Amino acid sequence: MRDFPSKPISKSDIIEKMRKISKQDRDPKIGKMWGHIYNLGLSDEVLELAILLYCEFLNKTMLDFTVYPSVLKMENDIIAMSASILNGNEKTVGNFTYGGTESIILATKSARDFFIKKNGNEIPEILIPLTAHPAFYKASEYLQLKAVSVKVDEASMIVDVEDLKEKISNRTAIIVGSAPNYPFGTVDDIRALSEIALDKKVWLHVDACIGGFLLPFLSDLGEQISPFDFSLEGVSSISADLHKYGYAPRGASVVLFRSSELREGSIFAMSRWPGYPIVNTSILSTRSAGPLAAAWTIILALGREGYRNLAERILKVRRKLIQGLTKIGYRIIGKPLGGIVAFTSDEFDIAELPTELLDWFIQYQPGSKELGFPKSIHLTITPGHDKVVDSFLKDLELATEKIKKKPKKALPRFESIEDLSSVVKILGIEEGKLPSDFTTINELMYEMPQN
Repeated sequence: MRDFPSKPISKSDIIEKMRKISKQDRDPKIGKMWGHIYNLGLSDEVLELAILLYCEFLNKTMLDFTVYPSVLKMENDIIAMSASILNGNEKTVGNFTYGGTESIILATKSARDFFIKKNGNEIPEILIPLTAHPAFYKASEYLQLKAVSVKVDEASMIVDVEDLKEKISNRTAIIVGSAPNYPFGTVDDIRALSEIALDKKVWLHVDACIGGFLLPFLSDLGEQISPFDFSLEGVSSISADLHKYGYAPRGASVVLFRSSELREGSIFAMSRWPGYPIVNTSILSTRSAGPLAAAWTIILALGREGYRNLAERILKVRRKLIQGLTKIGYRIIGKPLGGIVAFTSDEFDIAELPTELLDWFIQYQPGSKELGFPKSIHLTITPGHDKVVDSFLKDLELATEKIKKKPKKALPRFESIEDLSSVVKILGIEEGKLPSDFTTINELMYEMPQN
């Protein structure tokens, strides 16, 4: 336990402490991370401008726009610009949030309240494809909805529309589609979901957190992207993250609604107390306007042309990755349409790959034996990867050959977990430190039953 410092610590000592505790952190600037970073791959000019505006608005709050009218102006601009690339119109409204999960929770609450207004207090249900983001289950827990899982097609990794049709009922408040989903980068059949939503008069939310600021520009480049936005009449709301392919600093996201009527449930207002009247369009109340200002700046600094150029670089990397991975012998999962590629192997245990590629950050996905999802490696592509993709594929090929020659590791078997310390020791975990080899942990996650 750390004591609260009794005296001020000097600037140099603070910086030294920071460097010490961040010594094992990955460096997002060198381009060797295939996740958790959205690297513009441009000169520092745009980023420096965003940082400048971020700092300028760091101590301005989004709580009260009567104090900072500029904050309201920038939020309205961002909502309008986001709606314009997602085929919204003059009726489209929305909120700036601090992340995709917050956007999803607000959309879910709006859908829940809309359902209850029409149907009374019966516990509503939300239909969630197995590839949809866990934020929908989180929203269900917070908002007391019953989460109903929907199957996905094993080959395409998109929602099984027939299974969804079987599970929809008069208790269904909201159905979910992804454009694309995070694990595999595949886009659900939003057109089919839209038709179901219209027929059953059910809310359809499209999670475009990782595609909302990329798919429209890939479409401009001639990629065959099926409609997923407000051009489909059945779409009620869309979430899209500015801190992903909008390239804004974290956290920055938007949730858009087809009309102001549908947005009502996302707004909290209260004046029944002796303090100032509260009107919140987000879950958070007091929040820095820094991310908002930075996101606004990035959009203006890049424009459609800039985003299209970045999308083209991503597309070239994606094509090169798919070609290279296939040549090495990996199997691409589904048909990735955005900036994500996921792959697996039918020849060896892919759980060993992150350990053999320690110079690179690749995201291991344990899959699920119970649900029928294979172990896989997830790669989130950013524009800056065009400078390193060739060296990555070369290193990957060498690591692959090395793994193929290694004898298969036997998984440890536990009759019980009474002696937790022995389990921790076997897994190579020390207090305060991460294990050097995650392979065993990765394999065990695949075998574990789903909660």
